[in-house]
Amino acid sequence: MNRRALLLGTAGLCASLAGCASGDDAAEQSAASTETGTASPTPTEAPRRPRLVGRSFTPVRADACPADGALATETETGFSVVGCVSGATECTIARLARADYDADADTATLVVEAVERTDVKNCAESPVARGYEATLRFESGLPGRAVVVHDDADGRREVARVDADA
Repeated sequence: MNRRALLLGTAGLCASLAGCASGDDAAEQSAASTETGTASPTPTEAPRRPRLVGRSFTPVRADACPADGALATETETGFSVVGCVSGATECTIARLARADYDADADTATLVVEAVERTDVKNCAESPVARGYEATLRFESGLPGRAVVVHDDADGRREVARVDADA
């Protein structure tokens, strides 16, 4: 005789009889507890992390460049940056190279570069400053840190850092 088949059949029969014997009250209780359950986080849920949902970059006049190259400030929904990159010729423009958020490091990074326009010829070689304004917008809180990096005629370097309020 096949003992496994007999045991499985017996276990299935017992389980089905137990469900019938308990009546509709148990099913209603189960449904009611599911419907009225609280939304409290369980220990297995990961904490919500900030999420980068928007970024903007606008070239502006370089009338009042910050002394360190950029000034970054925390806003209610993210970070705002005003800065200037340096170029080697009149044809240099400021461009957003990268804007991202590293959740593991809890750091937002904004990289602005100075690039030469390719559609213009005969650019005079003279140092220029090109201004910009940039914003990073987040949902579910703010990163612990925001870093601004310039990649321009003066090399690649960190020019501003903001540690978010705790």
